[in-house]
Amino acid sequence: MDWPKLLNNTRLGAEHQPTAHDRRGYERDYDRVLFSLPFRRLLDKTQVFPMPANDHIHNRLIHSVEVASVGRTLGTWAGEKLIEQGVDLGGAPPSALGDIVASACLMHDIGNPPFGHAGEDAIASWFRGAGREHLDELNDAERMDLQQFEGNAQSFRVVTRLEMYGEHRGGMQLTLATLGAVAKYPQASVHRKKGHAGHKKHVARKKFSYFQADRAAFAHVAEGLGLAAVEEQAWARHPLTYLVEAADDICYSILDLEDGYTLGFVGAEQLSALLIKAHGRQPQMSLSDPRERIAYLRARAINKLVEQLVTAFIQHHDALLDGTLAEPLAGLIPARATLDEISEVSRRLCYEAPEVLRVELAGYEVLGGLLEVFAPAALAFEPDGRQKRALKLMRLQRRAAEDSAYSRLLRVTDYLSGMTDGYALRLYKELRGIELPGVQGRAPAG
Repeated sequence: MDWPKLLNNTRLGAEHQPTAHDRRGYERDYDRVLFSLPFRRLLDKTQVFPMPANDHIHNRLIHSVEVASVGRTLGTWAGEKLIEQGVDLGGAPPSALGDIVASACLMHDIGNPPFGHAGEDAIASWFRGAGREHLDELNDAERMDLQQFEGNAQSFRVVTRLEMYGEHRGGMQLTLATLGAVAKYPQASVHRKKGHAGHKKHVARKKFSYFQADRAAFAHVAEGLGLAAVEEQAWARHPLTYLVEAADDICYSILDLEDGYTLGFVGAEQLSALLIKAHGRQPQMSLSDPRERIAYLRARAINKLVEQLVTAFIQHHDALLDGTLAEPLAGLIPARATLDEISEVSRRLCYEAPEVLRVELAGYEVLGGLLEVFAPAALAFEPDGRQKRALKLMRLQRRAAEDSAYSRLLRVTDYLSGMTDGYALRLYKELRGIELPGVQGRAPAG
């Protein structure tokens, strides 16, 4: 792979438009994501702690902005180092790499359903269990898309099909470079099941980045960027994807633990010790307030991790371009052991806290209950009265003879993935008759 092609700033769905040479197209990617409705809805979507009562806990929106900030620094710094070493970036300035990584970071969770990763698993589990009967018309690849439902693939679908210009015009019409950089798992769901012989431990093969319905669009992106083909429906990662992943790794490692401290799951001394360890040196501090001390230590730790990650990116540059780097950058830095320790503490004290597990279990009930209502309605050729109302709520027409069951079920998962945590919970309670909304009416026009 080569950088001039990897930085392709042609827009998906707008290839007929002349390509600007000032590289400002990447900045517009960031703006288009930032001002979109799906991004705004991340305000009420779980990062780690579902539906927290504390206003200082991260939601998906704040998490995405912070990841984008770290990503911009990583990308720009890496671009500067590459140019210093004489690498041909096709005339792109270092800031272009920062803009691409920041845009990809900003949109990396835009397709996540309510209740975070538990929500993804809730949808997948329903299709493997109670909803399995609705998959008889699907082929194996289509069935795998739903039974291994993936927020990464939904994110690609949101920005290339569901928003802005719509499904036939490239969605948000983002640049190919940004769409490639966000694809952490550039393969179809069928490869996840196969385990990708010879690549089982490769970081890019753990999940998948597109559904079968979006196969042509993803192939167009991969080919436009010159991503190395691994096998049919599978490509090597874009090198900048490793920086997108690294920015996410830093933020959720450090900031999830800080959220745990805010909620009382992690002690101040334990958190401080881990942050000092991540930086590698005891600082001189005159701060007496515990929260200010932790904020200072967190900033130092993130800065040190960014420095180490950029160094690792440059050291492994050849493997990145060859598509052979099998580990995430966070696994190749001096602070790796400390990050592993932080992850273990977060898992034990935060992710598996009874308070968190109870809400996640409720999320399974909510999303499973909504699927029970909307999936049969979407598949019915002759919907009954209840199903007609469900279709209207989804803004979906009655199924026509030419509509595949797969496309109809994807419309259901589109609808659910677009919900916030709070809306999904309210709708579930209303449809179950637990809580009735009432008709509030509308303010008079004028």
